[in-house]
Amino acid sequence: MHTHRFFSFLTAAVFGVGTQAVAEPTDKAPEAPRPLRILLTTDDGINGAGMRILRDTLCAAGHEVTVVAPTVDRSGTSGALTLNALMRATRGTFPCGAGTGASWALTGTPADSVLFGLSVAYAGQAAPDLVISGMNYGQNVGRAVNHSGTVGAAVAGAEEGVPSIAVSIGLNLADSGTGFSQTLAAAPHVASYVTGLVGQLRDTVGPDGRLLPDRVALNLNYPIVLNEAGLFDPAQVGGPNITSIGHAEVVRPRYLPVPNQPDTYVSQGPICGLATECAPETQRDADTTALEQGEISITPIAVDGESHPALKALLRVRLRR
Repeated sequence: MHTHRFFSFLTAAVFGVGTQAVAEPTDKAPEAPRPLRILLTTDDGINGAGMRILRDTLCAAGHEVTVVAPTVDRSGTSGALTLNALMRATRGTFPCGAGTGASWALTGTPADSVLFGLSVAYAGQAAPDLVISGMNYGQNVGRAVNHSGTVGAAVAGAEEGVPSIAVSIGLNLADSGTGFSQTLAAAPHVASYVTGLVGQLRDTVGPDGRLLPDRVALNLNYPIVLNEAGLFDPAQVGGPNITSIGHAEVVRPRYLPVPNQPDTYVSQGPICGLATECAPETQRDADTTALEQGEISITPIAVDGESHPALKALLRVRLRR
């Protein structure tokens, strides 16, 4: 499709005007969807349950998945990099669809894992089609976006010019008495949703063939909506809603002195709404608000700091079902 025709179609789709495309008759059988080459990471470590569920779901859909992740939990590390220090990588494999996927456990951060994956795991190859970071158990919205290792890894991928998505599953405070069991129970459903979203991005690419605009990452947060029995109910989940990063806090660290140990403190990070009150949200169309209302939040993050006023409208068109 020519560029001017694509944008004419996009304008019509966004504003509800224009002409309807007419499909040309053909005797050819529809081509099978193209499998994507995906670099998968997580800030929960190579054995993170959310990452493994998403890995297996992507593989079952026919995608080619390579995993590079920290050896241990590195939550809250944002986009931190390990510089001028030794790092060790332990290689492994895992079943991926009809084939075998490669994994690397790295003594580094989530952002390290993405950069290592692009330069070492994909050495001598084209860059992957997509970087996915997650699935994280616990939302990464509002102020938490700045500190999240899940988001930091996706930003690292987008900075390298690779379309990237951070994926987190929310915590419902009404489920705190069960240890947030319904966040865990929802994981397979969320993995299926993310896999469908990846397919939708693939099937709605523009003329340049990129899944996302250059230097843009998506931060996806999936809400946990409970039914009357206190169980996760995907039928009550709304959205997706294209949002902005909110101003409200999710975690407020506290530093408590340790008795009889001078100059020693223990850091606690209570979730707001439980031990501490949540700061009010002041941002219009915030990710925090969407999640509180039981809607899937998808926030575009331009990692080059540029303003992209048409980006949200474009995403709304492409993610419409």
